Amino acid sequence: MINMNIMSKSIYMLLFICATALGAVAQNTALEKKVVFKGTAATRYNGQYVYLFSNAPTTVRDSAKIVNGTFTFSRIFKEPGIYSFYSGYEKKTKGDYSVLTVPFDRPSKMEIKGNIERFDNSAVKGSKDFFIFDAVVKATDPVYEKLINDLSAKYGKAYLYDMKRDTTQQKFKDMISEYNKGKAAYNLLLKEQAIKTVNEHPNSFASALILQNYADNLDLEVLERLCKKVSPAVMDNFFGRNLLSQLNGRKQSAVGNFVEDFTLNDPKDQPLKFSSLRKKYVLIDFWGSWCGPCHIAFKDLRLLYAKYRDKEFEILGIATENSKEAWIKDLEKEKLPWLQVIDMQGNKSVSLNQFAVAKYPTTVLVDPNGKIIGRDLSMKALEAILDKR
Repeated sequence: MINMNIMSKSIYMLLFICATALGAVAQNTALEKKVVFKGTAATRYNGQYVYLFSNAPTTVRDSAKIVNGTFTFSRIFKEPGIYSFYSGYEKKTKGDYSVLTVPFDRPSKMEIKGNIERFDNSAVKGSKDFFIFDAVVKATDPVYEKLINDLSAKYGKAYLYDMKRDTTQQKFKDMISEYNKGKAAYNLLLKEQAIKTVNEHPNSFASALILQNYADNLDLEVLERLCKKVSPAVMDNFFGRNLLSQLNGRKQSAVGNFVEDFTLNDPKDQPLKFSSLRKKYVLIDFWGSWCGPCHIAFKDLRLLYAKYRDKEFEILGIATENSKEAWIKDLEKEKLPWLQVIDMQGNKSVSLNQFAVAKYPTTVLVDPNGKIIGRDLSMKALEAILDKR
């Protein structure tokens, strides 16, 4: 005869073992779906903070206190991406801070040996993409940093960063001339590094990330060739899709091409179709409520609009935003007299997908037939075109 008491105990033990095993599997799965950063720092920095941030695909802000010489960040893994870090101590003592950017292409556990006084010199273990990405950063960042430091030493840091300086002064023109010359050399170096990285690491997420970061520094033909060389698998994420959107936008918005019609909403949520502006010269101004230089550019745009608004000319402001409320508030403050529409951020935005806008402000001049005839033209060049009609 079967002993029911023994049988009940056996079933209970079996269920307990199964539940424990399933719990362990679930726990392991949860661990596998996280990106964990284990950090160390000299104990003299106990009580200081390390900060983590990301601006894409979503805004992330986090901080960790250094306790007993250690700090930890744990984030849910969704797809390949990047997190950037900086030291609160460095910011507090220097008034500025360096940034350490760590790419990752899978759930993983990484180690950061933190250099709290210069965080971008921290050592990282556990991310193969980091070493590929960081090699480009280390080869190029010092060149740009030297350019800015040289300009700061010559013209003064306050003048260099003064967003309200008089742009008609010879001093400003000389500074911009020197900056453009140095920037050209920097861009050439970036181009060389991007080509080298993709050729050597076509199956690395870091290659897609570098191309996405430096797409503006590459000729369209070179960019397209390198994009085709990168493995489709490492392009299947926000940054890869963003890169392809930039590539598509570069093709569509080349001078000589016609603008593909699009519709965006105005401040009253009314749709505005770009084709409704046909028969006019239209200057598209890509800007954002968050963009300081964009607001400075409004001064010249106001003068241009006042001069040509009654001569078959229109300005269309396209604001790239993640907050409609901030945009509306800014419009109320600025009281801009020309047309305004909003383009929410993302890989499907008109700004990115049709015009490859990667810097703000960016302007595109379109003729009455919808043909693109200029991009980022100076006020003098714009007036010359509009006066010739």
